[in-house]
Amino acid sequence: MNLIDAIKDLISKKGISIVDTKQFVNVLDDVGAFKNEPAASKKVMKGLMDSGFGALVLQYSKKKDSNWQNVVRKAIADYASKSGYKDELINNIAAAIFYSAGIISELPKTEAASASRSSVVNPSKNQIKDPKELMYALKKEYVSALKELLIIKSDEFGFNYGFFSTEANTKLYVIESKIKLVARELDDRDIERWLYNERQKVLDQNRPNTSDVNRAINDIMSNLIREYRAEMEKGCSIEDDEFGLKSACFYPNVVSDLLAIEKKILAIGKRKNEDKQSWIDKTKSDFLASKSSPISARNGVLDQLKNEYLTRLNSLDKETKTGEIDFSDSELSEIRRKLINLGTLLNQNMVTWCDSENNRVTEERDKRFSKRKKRNIILSSVAGLALIIGGGNLISYTSSSEARTTYEATMTSGNTAMSKGNYAAAITLFQKAENEYDASYSSSTYKKDAHSKAAEASDKVIGEWVNQVTPLIQANRPAKAKLITMALPANLVLEGSSEDTYKNITQQIDNSLSARTSAIVDQLLNEIYANNGKLSESSKQELNEMIEVIPDNYWLNFIKEKSK
Repeated sequence: MNLIDAIKDLISKKGISIVDTKQFVNVLDDVGAFKNEPAASKKVMKGLMDSGFGALVLQYSKKKDSNWQNVVRKAIADYASKSGYKDELINNIAAAIFYSAGIISELPKTEAASASRSSVVNPSKNQIKDPKELMYALKKEYVSALKELLIIKSDEFGFNYGFFSTEANTKLYVIESKIKLVARELDDRDIERWLYNERQKVLDQNRPNTSDVNRAINDIMSNLIREYRAEMEKGCSIEDDEFGLKSACFYPNVVSDLLAIEKKILAIGKRKNEDKQSWIDKTKSDFLASKSSPISARNGVLDQLKNEYLTRLNSLDKETKTGEIDFSDSELSEIRRKLINLGTLLNQNMVTWCDSENNRVTEERDKRFSKRKKRNIILSSVAGLALIIGGGNLISYTSSSEARTTYEATMTSGNTAMSKGNYAAAITLFQKAENEYDASYSSSTYKKDAHSKAAEASDKVIGEWVNQVTPLIQANRPAKAKLITMALPANLVLEGSSEDTYKNITQQIDNSLSARTSAIVDQLLNEIYANNGKLSESSKQELNEMIEVIPDNYWLNFIKEKSK
């Protein structure tokens, strides 16, 4: 029984798992399977199976993956290098096992298959007898196979590249094995280098050289840049803004076209190891700036608006005889809105500037009123002294029983509201008790107690407010924090640390809001640009918050109108 029939018979009786056992080779030997095989066949098979080849046979008899042939070739090559046996004998033994196990459907074809194991040692009359002539023929076959088996494919830039498929590499490996076998007989130690050079020569002949690639890539980049600039020109919209200045932007449908070209420019730039994103940003920014009114004109309008704001502020200062200036005045608010919008375009914080001017005027008014109050007190004291000296007993006490009763009832209601956490109502009640107590009996004491309670309730409100807005400031959500601040009771009594805390936190909110206004405009414009006019839900929410706080901001309203 020959080797292949013996293996098939053994697998049919014992199952495929027998190949991965130590008994496999011994049982084959018992039935005379190696009788007509080369003398070293049994030792070669035993060493091959002990090296883990049996496990590969068992694995690939169940399922073959795309790389199985390469794994088998490596296993055979590793064993050949360690054992010293000829590659051809090892290949024949491995092929017999794979064929018998049904993994391959036919045995590899070699010259005179019936005498394949001795084709070099004992050549027949029909074969080339001289090893040098045989090597010449095999090399010629190898060079021809390299050219025939090469596959040509084009890359994304239209360049052709040659490569060998797995199947082609398998066919080339068979020829390489024959060449190496004859090279041993000829003691040719440079055969590995020859094989590598021939393969590389064919590959190099079928790929573009570096200068051609660079020239083609540069041409593609130049065409893309021209296309990009032409698209900007075609899709640019120039309108007069609220300041009477030219303002340029891109039509929404052009934004997506520009993005498509930008992706190609970035891909080519990556191929050239160049960062083109900064070039894209600068080119786009410079283009829009060239189509818009110059910065000098915008700065001139900004200075004019500042002067108008200061003029109106001074007018309100003169018109408001007592109390605080109404900074919500319609004319002043309109100028402020324009200042903030124009400041955003010029990266200037006009919110802080307006608030600073408001505070300056308020402080000046406080100083004037303080001096006037001192003067009035002095005059009143002199007049009172004159009356006393004149002997007139003008001091009289209003009946205070009814006033005290009303006062105490109001204070009780305030305390009840405060105990329930309704601090805003408590503040209102305590202030009512303070302001409406008009009896002469211990007037200052009663009013002081009510004032203290109002301040205490205000401290509670400020404490809750701080807990709400601090996380929002840290999360860069100043608009939400500003909305909460705007909802605080208007009659808060802020004194001492509460007053300092309120000023500090509101300043933080205003600074953060100013910075966020500039940042979010760029952020949302980029998001619309990258997502074909769409905004995420979180971006929509923050946009709505910002517009609620700064309702007249040109760019925020523009983004809301253009977004989906």
